[in-house]
Amino acid sequence: MRHYIFTVLLVFSSLMGFSQEPFPFLNKGSQLPTDLLSKRAVVFMNVNSLNWEEEAQKIHNSFIEIGVDAVAYYALSDIMSGEDATTAFYADITQRSIKNMLIVHQSDDGFELYATKIPEEGGFFQKGMQAFFMKANSLKELGADLEILVNKSGLERENFLIIDVPETFKRTNVIKSRRVASFNPDIRIDKLAVPKFEENIMLDVNVEKANEELDSIMKQHYPFKYGLVDPAMSADDMISEGYLMVLKKLQNNGESLRRMLGYNLAEGETLLISVRKGENEKVMKYRIDEHVHKYYVQQLYTKDIYLGDSWDAGKTWQEALINHVENLKAKLQK
Repeated sequence: MRHYIFTVLLVFSSLMGFSQEPFPFLNKGSQLPTDLLSKRAVVFMNVNSLNWEEEAQKIHNSFIEIGVDAVAYYALSDIMSGEDATTAFYADITQRSIKNMLIVHQSDDGFELYATKIPEEGGFFQKGMQAFFMKANSLKELGADLEILVNKSGLERENFLIIDVPETFKRTNVIKSRRVASFNPDIRIDKLAVPKFEENIMLDVNVEKANEELDSIMKQHYPFKYGLVDPAMSADDMISEGYLMVLKKLQNNGESLRRMLGYNLAEGETLLISVRKGENEKVMKYRIDEHVHKYYVQQLYTKDIYLGDSWDAGKTWQEALINHVENLKAKLQK
């Protein structure tokens, strides 16, 4: 399951831009989860606003009336921003005995609601998952229609002590190990594992071409030892293959990405400056709400995260990778 989620992340870069089928891995149906009114639920918000907690309050008011115990709200883009994020959020959520997940998605012509069980084997999404689905023109209508449907369903309500204000997790740091704002000098001698792209129903790219480009960028820009690896390979397996570090990536809007990686944000900040050092020095400016990618390196034994000494996110994975590798090379190659 871990490798499936990893590849799904690559195309969840901007769900709000999808107009056709935003969640093709879900099989939409009309059957509500049987324990919707008796078990806890998490809500993933996917709306066209960085201030998604305001929209969360609107739908939460309906959940209170219905009896849906929505105990935690997250931005879906945070959940799907990278393997480390998905793993951290899954652990946090399931440790709270949350059984159901709801997705509130803003489409081109209104709002959609999906409701399904959280898979027990890890990760949030699987191919072919069954999910309740309904849509409406507004969140208010969505809540009202859901209440009518629930009242007709015969589901027994056991959730009565529901909090009045939704608990939103907008400041969650996904780095659970030591965070280092520099490069690990050992990378000059330690072999770096670079996870490959992998074929997947959700992956809207030519995988073979993407991996060729990935290898080409590394060969051209990375001066030390590396190897492309299967994204499903465990840390122990990578170590047994001679790797001591692994290249990782998160992707999200700039504001969320910096927050998740433990960077400070100045009040009123609207632009983020990315820096590429070395022979082809470059400065890039992005709006704080633009979607960007950020690479970093994890030491496999200690789990320490090395973010680099400059903010080097890029608008594409290729740009972000070149930025990070060039900054690493400028710092460590003597």
